Amino acid sequence: MLPADLPRPDFHIAAMGRSGSTMIANWLTVPPGQVVLVEPFLFALRNPDMVRVQLEGLGLAPSDAEWTHPDATWQDRFARLFAPRLAGRRWALKEVLASEHARVLEAFAPPRVVVTVRDLRDIAASFFEKHRIQDNLHRFDHQWVHDYCLREAAEMVALCDRLEREGTPWRAVRYEDFTASAAERQALANFVGWQAGGDVTRHLDRLNRGFEAERHGSGISATRRAWADRDLLPQERALAEAIAAESPAYQSRFGY
Repeated sequence: MLPADLPRPDFHIAAMGRSGSTMIANWLTVPPGQVVLVEPFLFALRNPDMVRVQLEGLGLAPSDAEWTHPDATWQDRFARLFAPRLAGRRWALKEVLASEHARVLEAFAPPRVVVTVRDLRDIAASFFEKHRIQDNLHRFDHQWVHDYCLREAAEMVALCDRLEREGTPWRAVRYEDFTASAAERQALANFVGWQAGGDVTRHLDRLNRGFEAERHGSGISATRRAWADRDLLPQERALAEAIAAESPAYQSRFGY
């Protein structure tokens, strides 16, 4: 558990990858008072480059010495690198791995949890496209997408069951509803108690995701891409359908 004198998040975004969680995190980020950290891996002892990109973009850049300083524990790292920058601000974080969600709940006990989801067919298809555009298929092949989707989908259902058992307020946010409905977006802002309207393209260009801003523009787009418009191979379309069929509990739980 985190020491009581260190800042705690207002909420945690427990996400499936490619469910729009970065868009939502950026939309809720309104500097300097509101900050959502995107995949900061708070329990690691290394500092991912994307964390430095975010801190620099928020005007909270660490020096080289701060960035490379070794820490004995994740608590030491949080107290040294993050706590001084988050003090006096409202903050939250989002992750895309069930293992991270569990650790956030245990260490930070966030008072609210936002669960971001999307039809698994579209999650898989989006992964295939992203990895091809980023020339990352050698790292994240079809088997990786299959295994990630099935594992995390099952864990997401289990997470919601846990939140209900423990009485933690939570809200499921479906990508399809968030992008299409201003009322849904306002309901999310009301749930977390924040004013929203941040730049949804924040950091994307520096995180090798500029293609998303080019595709959707600078705002929240309600346009859903037809399967015929996706850059997918026939076997990828078939695998996306198979992933959804192999995850009936997730698809049913979240209305797909």
